Order: sequence, then C-alpha cells, then structure tokens
Amino acid sequence: MVFSDPVKRQILNRLLAPHISSGILWEIIKLWMKGCKVIILDIPLLFETKMDRWTNPVIVVWVDPQTQIERLMSRDGCSQEQAQNRINAQLALDWKKSEADIVINNSGLLDDTKEQFREVLKQVSEPLTWKERMISRDGLLSIVLCTAVGILLAQKNLL
Repeated sequence: MVFSDPVKRQILNRLLAPHISSGILWEIIKLWMKGCKVIILDIPLLFETKMDRWTNPVIVVWVDPQTQIERLMSRDGCSQEQAQNRINAQLALDWKKSEADIVINNSGLLDDTKEQFREVLKQVSEPLTWKERMISRDGLLSIVLCTAVGILLAQKNLL
C-alpha cells in the first residue's frame, strides 16, 4: 500500500525512521565498544535518511534494472507493477551508484558478488589512517588515558 501512495509512505517513514535510526546507532555503539574493526550497515534508505553522512566508505550493491525487478518479483511473489512501485519509492540505483565510494555489481552470479564482497572487505580492513585511528575505540581510549595521566602529572608538579 505504501509503495504506491507517496503520502502514506511519507507518514510511515516519519513514524518509523527515528526509531530505526536510534536502533542502528545503538547497535553501532555496542559493536564499537566490543572493539569491532569493521561494521557493515545494510540500510536500503541510506541516502534518503541522510545516514550516508555518518558512514565511510559508502558501498552500494548495484544491479541492472531488469534483474532487480525479476529478483524482487521472485523473492516477494509480487507482480511486476508492485515490484516497480517498490523500486520507484526509492532513489534510483544509478544515482546511488554515482554517490558511492565503492560499488559491488550484483547483476551476475552469486559467486561473483561474493568475490567482490571479499575484495571490498579486504579493502575496508586495511590499516587505519591516523584520523580514523583517533576516532576508533582504541584511539579514544588512548586520548582519555594520556589526558588523565597528563592532568595528574601537571597537578603533582603544581602542588
């Protein structure tokens, strides 16, 4: 119903988006606290919700339009019109592809997509830049520890 009615979809998104976003944020915080080095978010409305501002890199899994419709119809058992309505309710994949840092082409065989994913995972698992390290869990803990030690040493010298 919401895929063919923009007003109803907008109401649904306004009601659900804050709860979904806070749930995602909470999960990210928990994984960060556990020390996860890579966190992958699967967010179909990444650009629509402006969450692309908070992710790096942005990876788009792209598929050609005909394959997208066929797979959606097969997966959900819906008509071509229903599938097209769902696709039309989102930003165009070609636009998302143009905004992505990395694109995985999902138009071929599953094994091809898995291989592309393994390559991307290797790429995003490379050593961190100094900026990335500073905002990592270990970097922030180091900053807090060094600051605390510096304050303690400064107080001892000032007394």
